[in-house]
Amino acid sequence: MDGKSIAPRPRGESRIVVCLLLFFLIPWLASAETRIVVFTPTTEGNTYWPQVYEILDAAAEDLGVELLGFEFDVVDRFAKADEGVEILRSLPAVHGAIFSVAFGQTEPLLDAARELDIPVMIQGPLFDAELPALGFAPRRRYENWIGTFREDEHGKGYRLGRLLIARATELGLHGDDGHIHVAGVGGDPSWFGSRQRADGLLQAVEAAPQARLLQVVPTQWTQDEGAEITRLLLERYRDLGVLWAASDQLAIGATAAAQEAGLTVGSDVVLGGLDLSRRGLEEVAAGSLTATVASPLFIYAEVLIYLYDYIHGFDFATRLGTEIVFAVEEATTESAAEYLRLYDDVRGIDYSDYSRAHNPELERYEFPWNGAAGVDAR
Repeated sequence: MDGKSIAPRPRGESRIVVCLLLFFLIPWLASAETRIVVFTPTTEGNTYWPQVYEILDAAAEDLGVELLGFEFDVVDRFAKADEGVEILRSLPAVHGAIFSVAFGQTEPLLDAARELDIPVMIQGPLFDAELPALGFAPRRRYENWIGTFREDEHGKGYRLGRLLIARATELGLHGDDGHIHVAGVGGDPSWFGSRQRADGLLQAVEAAPQARLLQVVPTQWTQDEGAEITRLLLERYRDLGVLWAASDQLAIGATAAAQEAGLTVGSDVVLGGLDLSRRGLEEVAAGSLTATVASPLFIYAEVLIYLYDYIHGFDFATRLGTEIVFAVEEATTESAAEYLRLYDDVRGIDYSDYSRAHNPELERYEFPWNGAAGVDAR
């Protein structure tokens, strides 16, 4: 095996395209030693997932993994679950899978993976209504569901809200009634994390007597929606001080709309997003966004390492348990450059150094990106 990683992401095209792709790939893939598939959502002009795949590809190359990434448009997620099942059944000898799922996708994907004896890591959070059918937690009803990983979505929404309200208060962005007026450009409600992010914002507002939450509008994550919803919010609420966005992509669209409305972003209104993506960090460094809040995107490399180790007989659960929650970090103008330097070094890291399968003497998982920007390692 030559250790190359690939990511033929069909971005939710028709089943004909997927089947043709698999037809040509299958003869070449049959000889791979460790093959891992990744299913993720996508949107037009996405600022998050391409960077995730850049990190995953780099980690896969160092580990000696053949990585197959498939992206599914957020529209018609139920049909995309069927397509995912078809992909799993069509590929030869898949050794592991990482799924980022929306409501209704988890059970059929786990059923297909169990049928094929594929260990699966699932990105949460999952809706409470889904959990009974899944056995509530990994390794119960589905023993091949070996772990869940997630960020603290509620904590992210809360911390961004607190940062933005604090900055708006410093700038004196009070409405005529003396309150800081806050509005949100929310995410896709078919994913439970969107609700948790918005609930975090609500808690941040409730904790700030000077703030008042006017509205949170859901979207399907696109930059154009971020701009359009912001235009409508600015027309409806003339004295907005804070625009909170559920992703960096939405925040970038919101920034453009605020500027088109003649507002000086960072002075007349403050904005921030939830991703800690390169695009978001660049906007923070430039002063267009006040902050971006999330776990570093390197968490996906961690998950790939955990899954790889499990496949090769080193169960991460003995060190970490089966439900992994990553620490939330925040980037403001003071720290954005440090995160950008970290992302510039994606290919400079040898990810195999942090795998117990490659280094059986390792006593614990420690990664160079944890604490790199002043946050203690997990």
